[in-house]
Amino acid sequence: MTNFFSRLSYSIGNEDWRTEHKALKIQPDDQVFSITASGDRPLNLLDAELESLITIDANPMQNALFELKKAAIEHLDYEDYLEFMGLRPAKNRLKTYYELQKTLSAPSSIIWEKHKRKIERGVIYQGSVETWLKRLAYLLRPFRGQKIDKLFSFNDLESQREFVKSAWQTPLWKKTFEVALHPTFTKVFFNDPGLYEHVDQKMHIGLHIHDRLNDFLEHSLAKESTLLSMILRGKVDEDHFPPYLNADNYSSIKAQLDKSSFETTGIVPFLEKSSENTFDCFSCSDVASYLEREDYERVIRGIFKAAKPGARFCIRQFLSNYAIPDELTPHFVRDTELEKQLEKEDCCFVYRFMCGTIEKD
Repeated sequence: MTNFFSRLSYSIGNEDWRTEHKALKIQPDDQVFSITASGDRPLNLLDAELESLITIDANPMQNALFELKKAAIEHLDYEDYLEFMGLRPAKNRLKTYYELQKTLSAPSSIIWEKHKRKIERGVIYQGSVETWLKRLAYLLRPFRGQKIDKLFSFNDLESQREFVKSAWQTPLWKKTFEVALHPTFTKVFFNDPGLYEHVDQKMHIGLHIHDRLNDFLEHSLAKESTLLSMILRGKVDEDHFPPYLNADNYSSIKAQLDKSSFETTGIVPFLEKSSENTFDCFSCSDVASYLEREDYERVIRGIFKAAKPGARFCIRQFLSNYAIPDELTPHFVRDTELEKQLEKEDCCFVYRFMCGTIEKD
């Protein structure tokens, strides 16, 4: 666990920014709370006009990545930005970094001085999870390479459905999920507590993800999913970059960078020290997967305290199955229809949603 909160665990987000925006309905005068992780979530949220955004993470490396991405957007043009990030070939990323370093905070600068090799290689794929997924995609290539290429070639859903039914879905493929996603292996290779420490005991991890993937491919194109692309191809298709990597959104996000800030702290202490009636939106990601039930309930109570009346919240749950504490259930007014819609539409197909508004007496 200690290593997880000191390494670069995530370098590119796999959550679907579109469902996040639908859940939060960010308005120009909103004050937004976010979890940092890869930095993608807060940067993508800046594609909506807002008053301010604060993003927090207990891992200083994740906040250092957010600050580096933020500095790169602010000071580089779009093509140079993609090169620096590692999405296009580049000759000397360190030269660019030393220019950007002048604008970084001291803690972030110290961190990146120790991890210059990640910058040289293009930091966008240098997280521990991304590195492992690239290896997984490489291992799958000899066995499923042609099928993977075919799956990502479809532009119409009906043709994809026919292919999945006739060629993609096999008993061996299902067994692969069952074995490869057993906690024995995930603990060794991912060292990510969110994958196994707070799992709903009624759930078989591998089969659950297998079934969710099948359902996703019934109603969405494979090429639209960042997560699936990382698992099967080890990279993200340029045609499906999230907003902060997309040329059409780059300028609007750049214009709002000064509205964002970050803090290195855990979500529980941050919310408990926050003033009452502070935030209009809570983008909490899958924080439940990393918390014991007691701490999760402290988070919910902290959200209630820090929320303005009518604030919107979006909480994802991967393998955990926590509920709102009983005494706060009347105040967290969940939009169950929207939750079902987002679960179906979300291109990161593994999540369930809790979203709605917070009502105060």
